[in-house]
Amino acid sequence: MAAGVRSSLRKYLSDTRRPIYSAALVLPFFLVYHLGTYFFGATYINGADALIIRILSALSVHSVLASALVLILCFVIWQLRTRASWDLDSGKLLLLFVESLFFAMLLFFIFAYFPVAHSRATGDPGRIQKLILYCGAGIYEELLFRGFLLGLLMLIATRLLRMKRTTAAVSSALLAALLFALFHYLGPAGDRFAWGTFLQRAGGGLYFSVLFVTRGFGVTAASHAFYDVLVGLLML
Repeated sequence: MAAGVRSSLRKYLSDTRRPIYSAALVLPFFLVYHLGTYFFGATYINGADALIIRILSALSVHSVLASALVLILCFVIWQLRTRASWDLDSGKLLLLFVESLFFAMLLFFIFAYFPVAHSRATGDPGRIQKLILYCGAGIYEELLFRGFLLGLLMLIATRLLRMKRTTAAVSSALLAALLFALFHYLGPAGDRFAWGTFLQRAGGGLYFSVLFVTRGFGVTAASHAFYDVLVGLLML
C-alpha cells in the first residue's frame, strides 16, 4: 500500500514537470493578464514585463506582446529539446493548481507578520487592474528572475567560476533573490526602500527559487500569482 502511494507520487512529480503541464498551468494567468490589460486599455503593465519589452526594444524588437512571444518561444524550445509527451491528464492538472495554491498559502502564512509587499507594476492601476497585474507578475517575474537570471548565474558559477554544483546553486539562488528584491525599488514606479519589505521579497525570491528547482516553472509561476492575488485581496 505504502509502496504504491510512493510510486504514484513519484510518477505524479515526474510527469507534471513536463512542459505541457507548465504551459497549461500558466495559461489561465497568461490570459487574465493579457486580455485584462487589453480590455481595460491599460497604460500600465507588470514591471518584469516592462523590463523584458525594454530589453527587446533595444534589440529592435518593438511590440507590446514581445514578452508573451518570448514566453511562448521558451515553451516551444523547451518542448522540442525535451521531446516530452504532449499528453495531459486533467486530474493531474487540477492537482497542480491545488499544489500551487498550497505553496502560495504557505508563503502567505510564513509572511503573515511581515510588512505587506506586493508586486511592482508601472503606473497607478485601480483595484481590479491590480489583481490582473498580479497574474502577470507570477509569470514574468518568474520567467525573468528564475527562468533566465537564476539559470544564467548557475551557468556562470559552474562553467566560469568552476564551483561545485551545490555551492553554485546556493550562491546563485541567494544572488538572484537579492536582485529580485532590489528590482522592486528601481525606476520611477519603484517602491520606497524599506528593510522589512526588502527582506520579505528576498525571502520570497529564495522560496520561489527552491520551488523552481524542485517543481519547475509552472508551479512556481502559478504559486507566485496566487500569492500576489492573496496579498492583493488582503490589501483591498
